[in-house]
Amino acid sequence: MPTTPTDTAALSAQTIRILALDGGGIRGILSARLLQEIEQRTGKPATDLFHLIAGTSIGGITACGLLKGMSAKALGDLYAARGGEIFSHSLWHTVTTLDNLAGPKYAPTALETILKEQLGDTWLSQTRGAELLATSYCIRLPEPVPLDGGAVQTTRMPYLFKTWKARGTFLDPGDEPPALDFRLREIARATSAAPTYFPPAMITNRRGEAYAMVDGGVFANNPAMCALASARRLYGGRTARFLLVSLGTGSLERGIDADAALKWGEVSWLHPILNILMDGNADTVGYEADQELGSDHIRFEISTGTNPNDDATVNEDFDCATPDNIERIETLAKRLIERSQEKLDRVCATLKEPKGTPSPAALDLAAAGAKPGEVPRDVESRLRAVEQRLGMPTS
Repeated sequence: MPTTPTDTAALSAQTIRILALDGGGIRGILSARLLQEIEQRTGKPATDLFHLIAGTSIGGITACGLLKGMSAKALGDLYAARGGEIFSHSLWHTVTTLDNLAGPKYAPTALETILKEQLGDTWLSQTRGAELLATSYCIRLPEPVPLDGGAVQTTRMPYLFKTWKARGTFLDPGDEPPALDFRLREIARATSAAPTYFPPAMITNRRGEAYAMVDGGVFANNPAMCALASARRLYGGRTARFLLVSLGTGSLERGIDADAALKWGEVSWLHPILNILMDGNADTVGYEADQELGSDHIRFEISTGTNPNDDATVNEDFDCATPDNIERIETLAKRLIERSQEKLDRVCATLKEPKGTPSPAALDLAAAGAKPGEVPRDVESRLRAVEQRLGMPTS
């Protein structure tokens, strides 16, 4: 298990800081308020505090908003004020979908409108300040991808949106930046397209190729390990330490009637199994991160509660955006902050120090064998193309 240096400045200078944001629907207010506390204590936006920000579902929306320049407070306020619009459906929609049996529970119109308002047409490659990783699951790729040496082809797979690849750095064989570049609002829609709740997100990359995507929570509701794996590739050979700050959206406590479950079929299992998979994933990833990083994995999480007489007991359904439940989530967030003072003190002491680490673009060039101030010939043309695409001056 890693040891913890006592000198905060020395720790900061050699530490890659990762922020991971869980999925959880309207309960994303919880993680937004915790991050708001961190931003207020440090006096800096999250993009100045962390090298890499990863998110799934509502956490992915938050991550996109942060990269767009929104504060955590603004995002928390947005979810509290307009969550009811997103999770709302008409009587006609209920009838035509046979009460969600013949179609998704919600139309995506309100969600897409809000994402367009907040994120505009900004492309992944145009963001600055921190690296972004957002999870989604692609159910239809533009073209089949060969597996098993070409013996099998697939049209579906987990998908990770990555700023560094959209900008043309740390590319794998066959990667082309325009194919990996998407609008932030479409990434936000893709990462939060929860099956049965919203229809799949139909999005296009900068080349105009179409993808059908569903919520990343189906495989990585807690994106912490995806983020750590990526950070090790981006920065691993150049630092010995990672600080992983992981924000949950409330651990689920609602009981499952085991006797009744003995007789359940597909319909009865549908929603319980989604909660089990997503909550179980978050807990499993938390265990893995603890084993990997020890005390350098700092998880902020709190029970949604079981006592209905407690003002901080939350309806754990991630689409319960009633005024009463939103108020309960806000109360729960305050309780989490009150109970996390020691953790917050430690995290903020490190985050107040400058990041002081080169960007992945610079590290990619160094890995290619460039001496200080030089660009290797095999990389120079790619660097110029990236600079021109991003509107940066070329040398």
